[in-house]
Amino acid sequence: MKYGYRAPAAKHESLKDMYSRSRDEGFGPEVKRRIMLGTYVLSAGYYDAFYLKALQVRTLLRRDYDQAFERADVIAMPTTPTPPFRLGEKTGDPLQMYLADVFTVSANLAGLPGISVPCGFSPDGLPIGFQLMGRMFDESTLLRVADAYERSTDWHERSPS
Repeated sequence: MKYGYRAPAAKHESLKDMYSRSRDEGFGPEVKRRIMLGTYVLSAGYYDAFYLKALQVRTLLRRDYDQAFERADVIAMPTTPTPPFRLGEKTGDPLQMYLADVFTVSANLAGLPGISVPCGFSPDGLPIGFQLMGRMFDESTLLRVADAYERSTDWHERSPS
């Protein structure tokens, strides 16, 4: 293990023990939850029902984005469907945390580059962003647009603090 957390007590144990201890100590509850969910979905009994269906959805998403990129260089959309919640506020409700990711998932599924750009603050003073998505392998255009937006706005000067 070159990168990431390595459990100190696992130095002289087997490779399997070292991985097990490091993951147990180094991964928080949310990461463990997502690993277990992914493992469950890819298990033999659910492979066809979930994984193959996801591949079909990914193909449809790519097709839709390809059509949109025939008319635009980048696509702007919200990063989250709601204003941000305070750190730790939704830990008791994992579904609400997952739903907050709903707009960012399509970039990963379609294999497209995306960036979240800060653009203001909620009434509670928490930062709000929007995301830009670009064509596959065209990160340079995406970064130029994000930089141009940040340079042309004074959103950071309107900070409530």
